[in-house]
Amino acid sequence: MALDQISIHSSVSGISRNEEQRQQMYENIVCAVAGVACILKDDNITTLSVSMLGQRLRNHTPALDALILEKFVDIALVSPEKVFSEIVQKFDDISRQSLSPENKMVTTAVLKCQLDLASRLNYRPEFYGLYLLRILSLFVEKGVVIQQTVEKNGRFQVTSLAGEIGILLPVLKTLLSHDDFKAHVNASEELVSLFRNLWFHCVLYGFVSEGAWMREWRDSLVVIAQKTPPLVQESTNYLESDLEFNSVLRRGNSDQDLANVRSSLSTFLPNRASEIKYFSFAEITFLLSVYHIEIMRSQMGQCSFISRYFVNQGVNASKLVGCMEEIGNQVIEVFIRECSKRAIAHTINENLRAQVHDLMIATCHRLGKVSQLSIKHLDCLISAFPSLLCDKTLLFLLLELIELVWKSCEAEYLNEYSPVYTFTSSKIGVSLDLPDDYNYRREILSRLCENTKKWITVAMTRAPSEIRGLLENYLAEFDPYQTDNSAHMGRSIAVEIGKAFSKVDYNSVIFPRVPSAVIDNISEFIKDYSARQHFYGQVTGTNQQQELSLAEEINIDQKQKVKVTLALLEKRIHEGSQISMKELNSMLYLAAGILISLPKSDEEIIQYIVWIPIYIFTLESLKLATSIWTWIINEKSAVEKRIMIEIANGWVWAIRQRKGLFSSILNVKDPLVNKMQYVPSDKATRDKDYKSAKSLFGPHLIWLQFMSGRFQVFRYRCTQLVHLYLRVFQITLDASDFISNHSLSREGRLQILICALKILQSNRMEASIENIFRKKIFDSAFSWFSLPPRWAYGGNKRAMITEYKLLIEVYRLVENDKVELVEVLSATPKKYSQYSLSNTIPIAMSDKNREETVNKTTKSKRLLLLFLESELSNLATWSNPLNTPDPIKEIFIPVVENRLTEDSWKSIVKHAWSISPRLAVQMTSRFKQPFVQNELHRLLANNASEAVRVAEALPLLLGDKLNQNVSSQFKYLLYWAPVPPITAITYFSSTYNNNPLILQYAMRALEYHPVDVVFFYIPQIVQALRYDTLGYVERFIMGAAKISQLFAHQIIWNMKANMYKDDECLIADSLKPALDRIIGNIVKSLSGKDEAFYEREFSFFENVTSISGKLKPYIKKSKLEKKQKIDEEMAKIKLDVGVYLPSNPDGVVVDIDYKSGRPLQSHAKAPFMATFRIRKTEVKETLIHPDSIDGDEEDDDDEPKTIDVWQSAIFKVGDDCRQDVLALQLIAIFKNIFTSVGLDLYLFPYRIVATAPGCGVIDVIPNSISRDQLGREKVNSLYDYFVTTYGGVDSIAFQKARNCFVQSVAAYSVVSFLLQIKDRHNGNIMLDNEGHIIHIDFGFILDIAPGGITFESSPFKLTTEMIQVMGGRADVQQFKWFSELCIKAYLASRPYAEQIVQCVALMLGSGLPCFKGDTLRRLRDRFQLDKTERRAADFMIEKINQSFENKRTVWYDSFQKATNGLYFFLLFTKKRMYLFINLFILYI
Repeated sequence: MALDQISIHSSVSGISRNEEQRQQMYENIVCAVAGVACILKDDNITTLSVSMLGQRLRNHTPALDALILEKFVDIALVSPEKVFSEIVQKFDDISRQSLSPENKMVTTAVLKCQLDLASRLNYRPEFYGLYLLRILSLFVEKGVVIQQTVEKNGRFQVTSLAGEIGILLPVLKTLLSHDDFKAHVNASEELVSLFRNLWFHCVLYGFVSEGAWMREWRDSLVVIAQKTPPLVQESTNYLESDLEFNSVLRRGNSDQDLANVRSSLSTFLPNRASEIKYFSFAEITFLLSVYHIEIMRSQMGQCSFISRYFVNQGVNASKLVGCMEEIGNQVIEVFIRECSKRAIAHTINENLRAQVHDLMIATCHRLGKVSQLSIKHLDCLISAFPSLLCDKTLLFLLLELIELVWKSCEAEYLNEYSPVYTFTSSKIGVSLDLPDDYNYRREILSRLCENTKKWITVAMTRAPSEIRGLLENYLAEFDPYQTDNSAHMGRSIAVEIGKAFSKVDYNSVIFPRVPSAVIDNISEFIKDYSARQHFYGQVTGTNQQQELSLAEEINIDQKQKVKVTLALLEKRIHEGSQISMKELNSMLYLAAGILISLPKSDEEIIQYIVWIPIYIFTLESLKLATSIWTWIINEKSAVEKRIMIEIANGWVWAIRQRKGLFSSILNVKDPLVNKMQYVPSDKATRDKDYKSAKSLFGPHLIWLQFMSGRFQVFRYRCTQLVHLYLRVFQITLDASDFISNHSLSREGRLQILICALKILQSNRMEASIENIFRKKIFDSAFSWFSLPPRWAYGGNKRAMITEYKLLIEVYRLVENDKVELVEVLSATPKKYSQYSLSNTIPIAMSDKNREETVNKTTKSKRLLLLFLESELSNLATWSNPLNTPDPIKEIFIPVVENRLTEDSWKSIVKHAWSISPRLAVQMTSRFKQPFVQNELHRLLANNASEAVRVAEALPLLLGDKLNQNVSSQFKYLLYWAPVPPITAITYFSSTYNNNPLILQYAMRALEYHPVDVVFFYIPQIVQALRYDTLGYVERFIMGAAKISQLFAHQIIWNMKANMYKDDECLIADSLKPALDRIIGNIVKSLSGKDEAFYEREFSFFENVTSISGKLKPYIKKSKLEKKQKIDEEMAKIKLDVGVYLPSNPDGVVVDIDYKSGRPLQSHAKAPFMATFRIRKTEVKETLIHPDSIDGDEEDDDDEPKTIDVWQSAIFKVGDDCRQDVLALQLIAIFKNIFTSVGLDLYLFPYRIVATAPGCGVIDVIPNSISRDQLGREKVNSLYDYFVTTYGGVDSIAFQKARNCFVQSVAAYSVVSFLLQIKDRHNGNIMLDNEGHIIHIDFGFILDIAPGGITFESSPFKLTTEMIQVMGGRADVQQFKWFSELCIKAYLASRPYAEQIVQCVALMLGSGLPCFKGDTLRRLRDRFQLDKTERRAADFMIEKINQSFENKRTVWYDSFQKATNGLYFFLLFTKKRMYLFINLFILYI
């Protein structure tokens, strides 16, 4: 071989060639030598090749040197360790030389080779450590040389010199970038020392702080930081002394250097500035190094590494420990901040879970400091990302760690003197090494259990179903053959947490607070767990007992059978067959068990499992479905996307099919637009309506909880599913106008808004999409506030508080919403933090600039917050009418409304109008500021055409009288939406000067409503004839009379009753000619069956009422003689087919009790009572509701039934009944209002029909007795009567009757106050057999009182005996119920105050005695329309307090009782009677 070398050398040197050829020859030889070595891979050859080529270095041209160095890299990759070291040494030797023009090419070549070798070294990973040590050593050595140079020559050259070592950083980056090189794991002492010195140099020369170096080498430093081991080893116990004697840091540093590093560290750790000023230069440099390493490491997704420093006792014992802890805190903060940015872009990778995994294990570290810091850091992470625990691996790890630590504690009792140090879980593949200090073990367990419960509970607030499902899975995965019978702490914690309710499920956490009572979710938890285990066991149990091939065949067979069964089930559903929940439950669970057990997912089974319960669409089916969906996804994560796509399709299908929330079946109308009925309040109907609403809306509420929980699970990791949700909720928000307007739909609306807002705030969207999606959210919210304010329906306190909490959550989300608009649509890959918009946003956003868009969004946000504050205030008042302290509800203080000035209000009304005129109109019903209504009137006066679809806007435009200033807008009345009938009738009054356009609109509006709705307002229609100079009212009457015979009959009777001003028919009313003409026209228009029906009915009624006239000669005779005469006349009445009593137009008289006639007491008139058998069709007033899937519910009650009832009626002659008609008409309106909000109140608007002047028919209230009659029967008090009739106060019958009493007294109290019903003595108060009180005889209402005096000054009658029945004191439960119901009744009435006033206003011309002066003003004032709901509630509380055992009420009752038995008193005229009252008052 030596001879060959000589031969080659001789031949080469002996040939004369030019330099270019010689250079080429040398290069070929170098390539040949290196090529042979690389191909043969022989150690001897590679050694010889390196020697030969090494000798030629520096002997030829720099280009040849560069080539030799380049080939050294190829040879190094096939060389043994010795040769590899030799090559690296050659690189180091050249690299150590100072950079100069002469050696620039070679030095550059060496750097390139070092970089190339680092890049390709993954082919020889065994040399990773060796090469790293050599590069680090080179870096440190060169750094020391620079320090020596600086000491000698000063710092003027430090920047250029530092660059010579900085160029090695990319080499280190490239070397450490290899994934299989874990330099930071189990590093040797030498390696730790070199890394430490490297970072010291980086700190000293500004590589981590100065801008120029940071820009050049930042990426390299980040990678190096990731692979840097802790700068101290666990065995190093003297950190401070090690630092002081460090070879890098002990070199002279000036006071200025110390000041600079101290200032830098104080900037990074401001909370520790007071400590830092006492640290040495070496200590500060060490801390700066650690800070920069760990911050960079955390930015790249590693935050748990900082805890490894605290394994070193030298760190824990040093004065630096406080700063180290502060660095740890900042590391976690940076990590969370970076992860939050990635979370918005859904790019959080598995590294986050790896960090949480490491921190979880570190919580059980053998060193207390490490354990405490790990728990602290883990707490920060889980607080920021609670949904991390929806990861099965992490949740199981946490529970298993608890079990391992529990075993370590339990070991004390198993082998006390031979402690076990290592504990392993085969379930998660983790081992813990714990010290033999049992106190420390117990401390760890206690701390871990406490925090685990907290963390999982927090996770449950985001995804309750998912967490419970995982806990059930954890319980299921246990070894049934385990011989250890000790308690399993992991499973115990799982059960304890699983049985708890999630705080986010507001309906589940609102319970009465009962001492010693335990309420939890254990039954539901165990039910789901048992079902999953049962059906999964059916599938897997058989397979486990078979051979593999046979098990596969069984699985396939099961799958096919289940598919067939599911297909038949789906077919039955489409055919309308009823499916029992038992059958549905077993089939879906079995299908889910098979799907989970299959090695591959089955598309058909997935579709069946998703769609079958959606097709059924009931509360029970969706509850079952969401449980099964969660189970499948938790057990078989591979099918998550497929299932979620099907679920999303099902959601959209439900919207398009108008299911659940999107159904109009329960849409409510204005109570004054619904058909009014003179029937008592019916609690069964209210309860059924409430149940119907819950059945209709319940499925979507369950579904929304599932959707919300799943979003929290995948929001950090799955962009595709987030985008799927974005699309689904865009469709949902677009369909907001189709969501039911029922008040019970509010919870569903709020849940949709919460989900949509969380999607918006958790997603980095392109600017135009963000703007559009936010606008859809706001528009969806505004669609609710465009409706009249809705009170909570019924008495479900839990539902009220749930809605209140949801409202607060929506408010907080809207309040914290920030307009980003920073992402632009681009095909160029970009990082989430590098792009922003300066002035404009894409064309897709209507060419508006960003500033304008943000400004408009801010206005909409403020408006929405204002509406939410109003809704919260109203709901708070409704759920707590007495304003007592409520520990369950969060106290909410409005902010936006309190800050608005008059100009701000005007601006916000304008903005509301720009969004929707309907929305702006509803502001007047929520906000009582006068400038709101003024500004809205101005907008209507100028832009009426924009509000023609908003019926509520018309009263605001027209006001209560004709306003010529807005007459130019009357042309739009031809297109305006119809107002309620009573409002339309009002427009016929004289205050509008018979404006033709207004009259035409009123006519059209009345004709829009069904005749059976307008029927109720016959008294007002007749009075409107007073102003009907153009004949519109008459035309309407004639048209309605042709449509409805009942309408024709009733309006004829009412017209007859209004022809004279007196009962004796001596003074004709000005209306009489018109009324005679209209009656004649109506009768003339009748023909055929209608005419015959009219003649039969009026003949029958004339025969009955004529008895009163024939009875007059018998007035002073005995009751027996009167009775005989009545029976005689009754016997003459022949019953025709189809006739009815005027007070019962809904039924026909089929029989007469000819012996039922009874004369009534009267000194100058002859009223009598008779009983008739009425046949009527009884139709339950209930809303349609979906059938249950079980078919168990009886629907027969909903079917119309024909019933016969005996009804007594009083026929009066000589008494004007029209005032009673008005009073009962208003009471019927109040009843409809109370029913519309589901209030548990009782009113009985019995029917009175005025049929002629001074004549009328009055329905007798069945099964009732007057309080006065009870007194005659020697009943001392109502309380005694209740005890006697229903049993003792502890009996259920008594309590039911008392509840009826409370509900009726509350209703009549409010009505009595608003209508000022007086003369409430015991003869005018009835009591039925269920305990309700019923007021009768309304001769004194509104502005008149007995004797014309205000003797009854109490707002309403609330006597001692009434209070005694309701518990006897103001602080008992029943009286609180009474007070709350009074307040709620008052609040529910206020929105309809104007319509009630309109009912009264139209009757002012009738001449009724109840109208005196400012009747309407005083009536309106009693509604306190200028007050907020809270202030109005307080006003009603004051009225209750004023009525409580009012002395004047007691005096009036005493007077009535004293005079009730006096015979001569009955002979007094009314005037003399009230003169007597006056004397009685003076006497008192």
